[in-house]
Amino acid sequence: MLHRPAPGPDGDAPGVATPAAGPPRRRTPSWWPRIYYGWYMATAGAASNFLVLGITVFGFGVFIPPLRDELGWTIAQISIAFSLRSFENGLLAPFTGFMVDRLGARRMAFTGLFALVIGLLLFSQSRTIWAFYGASLVMAFGQSLGSFTPFSAALMNWFTRQRGRAMGLVSTGNGAGGLAAPVLATMIVLIGWRETAIASALVIALIGFPLAMTLRDRPEPYGYAPDGVPLDQAARQRATRGGPPAAASGMTVGEVLRTPAFYLLAMSSGLGGAILGTWIVHQIPHLESTGFSLQAAASIAGFYALFQIGMRYVLGWVGDTVGRRPMFVASFVLIGIGLLVFSRLNPGQVWLIPVYYLTFATGHATFVVMSQTVVADYFGTRRFATIRGLAQSTAMPLGIVGPVFAGWMFDRTGSYEIALTVLSSCAIFAAICILLIRRPQWGELATTPALSPAPAARVTPAAPVPAAAPAAASRPPSTHRGMGDDEPDGAAPGRAYEPPASVQR
Repeated sequence: MLHRPAPGPDGDAPGVATPAAGPPRRRTPSWWPRIYYGWYMATAGAASNFLVLGITVFGFGVFIPPLRDELGWTIAQISIAFSLRSFENGLLAPFTGFMVDRLGARRMAFTGLFALVIGLLLFSQSRTIWAFYGASLVMAFGQSLGSFTPFSAALMNWFTRQRGRAMGLVSTGNGAGGLAAPVLATMIVLIGWRETAIASALVIALIGFPLAMTLRDRPEPYGYAPDGVPLDQAARQRATRGGPPAAASGMTVGEVLRTPAFYLLAMSSGLGGAILGTWIVHQIPHLESTGFSLQAAASIAGFYALFQIGMRYVLGWVGDTVGRRPMFVASFVLIGIGLLVFSRLNPGQVWLIPVYYLTFATGHATFVVMSQTVVADYFGTRRFATIRGLAQSTAMPLGIVGPVFAGWMFDRTGSYEIALTVLSSCAIFAAICILLIRRPQWGELATTPALSPAPAARVTPAAPVPAAAPAAASRPPSTHRGMGDDEPDGAAPGRAYEPPASVQR
């Protein structure tokens, strides 16, 4: 079972603890299966993502008709709030990632959930368009910190070999978020949109905060290395193969920004986010434009969401088995093929629907899972949330341009076919960006033989010599005192692990 020493102010013991002497005190019945605590966090993350993203992203569109009917706002005015939220999320991504790395995942999850509850309450009382915009900005801040970012950052530290499976489990909550829309729609019909917003805030407060209580930044204070390996066993493995200490494994932000691999990874992730964002906005309009009824288009979208829920964990397991980098490349190829299939989907070719699910839906699910893991795979977990936020911010301008471009092409041609074909080409280009990365992954750097120093030759002096003062180091330790280079709470002190220059590509 998980041995839990007395927690610090943020729920983590300071420093890296060693396993307790003797068997830890059992806190659960003997018949209870011994499950690594990281899986409890992953399950809580899935539930939190379903709750937060289901209300604020996938289900928030059901509030548009009552807002228009009661307050007389146009669809364009209401849509500006969604654009503001997307802009703020992209703009704040590096900052929120930096705060998670510095202050801890649980503390920032509480901050985000509190802001989200306040934003929903403000939204419920909105009677002017400016109040609505202000509430949307508060909700965007809460959404960016309240669930996915802190859970994914913590899980990167708790898993290495099983990282894809852990993120696949967390991402099932994202995929299931679409099921919150009919629940919210029913509540709006029964009690009204303002009361539904208040009820949503109460649900997040009552369920979201207990789920965030499960967050722990690292497994080391509880006697485990990543993937549930005991600390003593992990220490023997590192002594055998070399590599960095587990608690400080990864590159600093400055080192990452000087690495071409980061920009290739950021470009591919930005293109993937823009493609999926454009598809989300125009999926139903495209299906209607090809001849499907609104009910048929909604059914296709609903079955799409159900198909993805079961796929995400499976695809995470496949990524852990065959390699997460090849799976990330495959996700873009499948998305590109799926967009071409989607562009030709119409009532006369309904046989394309299963092909559409097998290509685009599979690629979509794979991208969501692998886009998180590859950041930790290439650059380590030391500054994962900050680096992921910097990469995510590149999707902001692309995410703004993509939907506008698709809408403009439809207005000019009366079809989405050209826009979807262009997006398909962008997906293939994103796959090429990943293939161009030549830098070894962080785990490969840790096992490079050159990283282990050769044993010094034994020298016997001919005669005793007076002790000399210790010589100064040939060069000072390489530390980047820029954005977020100080150790976060609970991290072991010491200078960053630095790979040789020959592998810093």
